[in-house]
Formats: sequence, C-alpha cells, structure tokens
Amino acid sequence: MNTPPSMAEIARRAGVAKSTVSLALRNDPRITVRQRKRIQKLAAQMGYQTNALVARLMAELRQSRRQKHVASLAVINLWKGPAEANLQTRNAQSWLEGFQDRAAQMGYSIDRFWLNDPEVKPARLARILEARNVQGVVFFGVRDEDCLVGARAIWMRFPSVVTGARLRKPPLSFVMNDQYHAAAQACRQLTTTGYRRIGIVLDRWVDKVGEHRYIAGYLTALGDAARSVPPLILEPGRPDEKYPRQAHRRHFADWVRRHRPDACLCINSYLLDWLTEMGVAIPGEMGFALLDLPEDLRGRVAGMDPRSRETGKKAIDVLVAQLHRGELGIPEIQTGTMIENQWVPGDTVARRHRT
Repeated sequence: MNTPPSMAEIARRAGVAKSTVSLALRNDPRITVRQRKRIQKLAAQMGYQTNALVARLMAELRQSRRQKHVASLAVINLWKGPAEANLQTRNAQSWLEGFQDRAAQMGYSIDRFWLNDPEVKPARLARILEARNVQGVVFFGVRDEDCLVGARAIWMRFPSVVTGARLRKPPLSFVMNDQYHAAAQACRQLTTTGYRRIGIVLDRWVDKVGEHRYIAGYLTALGDAARSVPPLILEPGRPDEKYPRQAHRRHFADWVRRHRPDACLCINSYLLDWLTEMGVAIPGEMGFALLDLPEDLRGRVAGMDPRSRETGKKAIDVLVAQLHRGELGIPEIQTGTMIENQWVPGDTVARRHRT
C-alpha cells in the first residue's frame, strides 16, 4: 500500500514552499487561482488525501483567531424590479444579515450586486467580480424559474449557491426554508387548536418557484379535510393592469364568502388588513397565520418562523465548502439544504377555538 505524499513532497515536486501548498489545498485566495489549480492537480496525481480530523482542527484554530478579510464573496440580487424594492422585504433583510454574519466569521467581506442592473450586463458583472477578487457567489431574490439563464458568465466562473428556492436551469446548489414542513406544521397547529375549515392563499409565482411545496404540505397534513376549502392561487396581473392587487382583493373576498374558511394560511400579511376591512373578526370568526412570519409581526400574528437569518448563514457555509473543494459551475449532482421552520403563537389564532 502506497503512503500518501506529504505537503513537503508536493512542495518539492511543484517547486514552491510548503506553506504555498497548504494555502492551495484549502483554496486560500492569497495565491492565484491558476497556482491553486496547478498544485491541487499535482497533489491529486500524487495521491494526496486530506486528513479530515487535522483539517477540522486547523479550521477551528483559524476561526478562533481574529479574522482578517482576505477576499470577498458576492451576494447578487435577482429581483427584476428596482433592487431597492427587494432589499426592503423582510426576508431579504434577514438573508443579508445572515450572509454578512457568517462571512465575517469566516474571514470574508461581502460585496452586493444587482443582476438586472440595466447598466451592467452579466458578462461585465463577471469581469467586475474577478477584478474585485470575489471567490464565490450567493444569489437571492428568485422570482421566476429562468432568472439565472442569462447569467452563465457568472455561475460558470464562480462557486455559486441559490438562496430561497431551487432552480433547475441551472441546477445549482441551494439553501431554503422547508416550505413543505412549514405548511404541514401550521395545519397541524391549527387543527390541534380546533380549526377544521383551513384555507391557504398563495401568489402563483410563489407556488411555482416553490415547486408547490406549500400546497403539498397543506394537502398532506389535512387529507380529506382539504377538500372543504380549495386553495386560492392569485394569478399575476396583466401587463396593462396597473393595480393587480385590487383584482386579488376581489378574488380573495369572493373566496372567503363562498367557502367560509375558519382559518387562513398565507404568505402576505396584508390579507389580514383585507379581512379586517371585510368585517371578519380575527381570531373570533377566523384564525390567521403566516407561512413566512417576519420578526416584526411575531406575537401579534401567528405563523411559521422561516429562520431566514439562519438560511443566509447556511448559504455561506455551503459556498465556502465549495470553495474549499475547488468546485466551479454546475455541480455533478444538485444538492440542497432545507432549514426547518418553527411555529410561533400569536394573537391571530385562538388558544381554544370552538368548532
């Protein structure tokens, strides 16, 4: 049985210092990408294998020291409207906080970009990322299935992770909250409390981008009881329609009057305002819970905490692991990480609902 080569042996063969080999094998940005790949290829040819225990101990040692930012990671907003509009959403804010916290902990700085900036095409953005020594990319703000098709120049050059959704074009690694679990757990909480006619309301784009996970969890948890109140899927507005939300409001009101749910699950908190304006007493006549509960509504509104900040942190963990393995472009096997949700009680769900 052949003994794996030491770093010193690899260094002699590569004509570099042992410290350079160490940096290359952990994909450290302090040496060039070309040098890293040359040394990594040579090490593989010589049969070098990382000692997992030593690697872990060294990582913990480096992390225990005060980190200095030696390279950048990019977080790229995929929102097709004005980028600032997406950054104002509660999920985006929490993701960004998670990105920033974990990156700083691991010694990286964060640079923010907007993919759909009309003045910066994806090919140019890829060059900007290279010029800034960006090592990897996290995409967030997925609104449709094809949002990354035109960004090949970026995700083929950099390790990349998608946050908040799974994309099939391209099939990059992804990190998201477990939407199936969120809906199923919310339904179980409501039925345990005594609600029986539970309805769910989703925007079409949310249902489609989420690959129907919310609906699947809802139907699985309720079984035959789900037939009493059909899901309401709100369609996108027409291109010439200035106020599609007004049409959504009419459809929602019709759905409530026709099917008379005693509890409503949804994503958008403004549905609670619509119910109040309709004269529906919450939670006396109807319970109300959000499947994606933001921090500023906790206690006042019941629902599922998506743990968005933890999702942001995990996205950085996945990205840095790709960096350490030297992975670029589309992975051989698409993998995903699901973050578990947590039920948070609130005033919009009665503690002892009477059927």
